[in-house]
Amino acid sequence: VVATLQCSGNRRSGFNVFERTSGTTWGQGAISTAKWGGVRLSDLLKNAGIGDPIEAQEKGKMEHVRLYAIDGVMASIGIEKAMNPYGDVIVAYEMNDEDLPRDHGYPLRLIVPGYAGIRNVKWLKKIELSKEEAEGPWQRGLNYKVLPPNVHDANDVNLDEIPSVNELSVSSGITTVEPVQGSRSDLPPGENVLMKVRGWAFSGGGRNVVRVDVTGDRAKSWMSADLLEGSNQKYGRSWAWTFWEAVVPATVQDDGSVHIYCKAVDMAFNTQPESAKDNWNVRGLINNSWYKRTIMFSR
Repeated sequence: VVATLQCSGNRRSGFNVFERTSGTTWGQGAISTAKWGGVRLSDLLKNAGIGDPIEAQEKGKMEHVRLYAIDGVMASIGIEKAMNPYGDVIVAYEMNDEDLPRDHGYPLRLIVPGYAGIRNVKWLKKIELSKEEAEGPWQRGLNYKVLPPNVHDANDVNLDEIPSVNELSVSSGITTVEPVQGSRSDLPPGENVLMKVRGWAFSGGGRNVVRVDVTGDRAKSWMSADLLEGSNQKYGRSWAWTFWEAVVPATVQDDGSVHIYCKAVDMAFNTQPESAKDNWNVRGLINNSWYKRTIMFSR
């Protein structure tokens, strides 16, 4: 399965513009994609005696699949994801057609497509079924819980009532911006220059990216990008990012810069909010606001 793994704290630095958060100040770099090979988790669970997952859930109270790592990490996923034949959850031992590298979880790791990176437990040593989710800070603690914007102290809320991050929100980023060949470099402020923009887009839960909108005039007008590699993934099983490119007119600012923004739309027509301000949370998780890229065009 080809799947994109993304830390739920990707783009955390965008929150810190408004107020300091807790965690690594990621830009857009806490995300990447690989081809994973292994055995389906559902097959392993069936071989262990799980027949009908709904019966196991309702009668046996087997709600969660707990995952234990050699390094002490404990996390879990719901049995409905683990047993879903279209969920593509695997216990992986290969990465890009080679043995799983040590830094990526050798000898075994879980791959949970469409879920936050922490659920893709590396150095896997034990799997168990339980009516309760995993213990520990990675599942039940503050680490992967999105608190309301007004809460600055986790002691002010009941963490047990707040779910941990699983499926990721729709997001996108810009990788390159360059003037279209032949563009003048001496345009005065207020004039438009054509810019070629490239980037990526991704949504959790297998939701396909259906559109990426790009603007170079501070959202006065938008243009739809051309969707490239990744745009033909199976419906509802879009586990990897989609690349895109667009040519957009961008307004030259007083300092000679141009500002490019992008936002993605997924198959459920979820889209990205304009600002991270209203989604600020103390852990800096799930910043999926419009992505902005500024470059100096002329001086």
